Amino acid sequence: MNRRLFVATITAGAVGTSAGCLSGIINDATTFEAFPVRVSTAAADEAGYEYKGTRKRVEEREFAGESVEVTNYLSEYTRTLELPLDAFGSETEAGVFALISTPQVSVAGESFNPVGEMSTAELAEHVQNQYDKLEIGSNIGGRALEPDELDVRVSFDTYEGAATLHGEQEINVLVDIAQPDHDSDHLVLIGVYPDEEGFSAESEQGRIDTMVAGLEHGDDVDVDIVEEDGDGGDNETDENE
Repeated sequence: MNRRLFVATITAGAVGTSAGCLSGIINDATTFEAFPVRVSTAAADEAGYEYKGTRKRVEEREFAGESVEVTNYLSEYTRTLELPLDAFGSETEAGVFALISTPQVSVAGESFNPVGEMSTAELAEHVQNQYDKLEIGSNIGGRALEPDELDVRVSFDTYEGAATLHGEQEINVLVDIAQPDHDSDHLVLIGVYPDEEGFSAESEQGRIDTMVAGLEHGDDVDVDIVEEDGDGGDNETDENE
C-alpha cells in the first residue's frame, strides 16, 4: 500500500472538494492555520506503530470571494504486521494510521468546513474513487472513544475494503474513519488494517483505539516536519512546530 499517496489523496480531495483553486499567488490572502496533531510516543509504542513524520501543507483557496491561505497538518504512522500470506514472507508494513488537522475557515461572517461537513461515507467514497489500490465497500458499524488528553469524542465508522500491498497481492482490509472537531480545527482520523483469515482484525482494531487514546492536538504539540524530495521520497527537516 502506498502510504503517502493514500494520505495525500484523502487530504487533497477532502480539503479541496468545497473550495476553488486560485491560479496565482495572492499577496493579501487571509491566513488560517491548524494546530499540529499526532499520537503520544507512549501510545504509539504501546500500539506498535512507527511515526513517519508530519507534513505541513499550505494551500491557497477562495472562500466567499476572498483569497484564503489554509495550513493543514498530516501525521502518519505505520505498523509492520505478520500476515498469513506467502507473497510477503513473515512480515510487511500493512497497518496505517493517519491524522489530518485542518482549520475552521471564517470569511465575511461565514464559516466554511470542507472536511467536517462531509460524512464518513462521503470520505470513504472519495477514497475509493481516487485511490486505485484501495476499494472501500459497506459500512459495517462503528464505535466511540474518548482520548485521554483531549476533551472530544471520537466516533469511528468502519468500512469493509480491499487493498493491494506493494502492487503484488490484494488483501481484505477494514478502514476506520472519524471526523471529530477539537478547539478551532477539524480532524480526520483514518486507520487501515488487514481483515484476513488467520489474522486478528479485532486485535488490530484495539491498537487503533490505543492510538486514539494518545491523541495530542494543539499549539504546544511538537511534530517532525518531513518534505517529499524530487523522487517522491521523504526528507526530514529539523523543524519542530
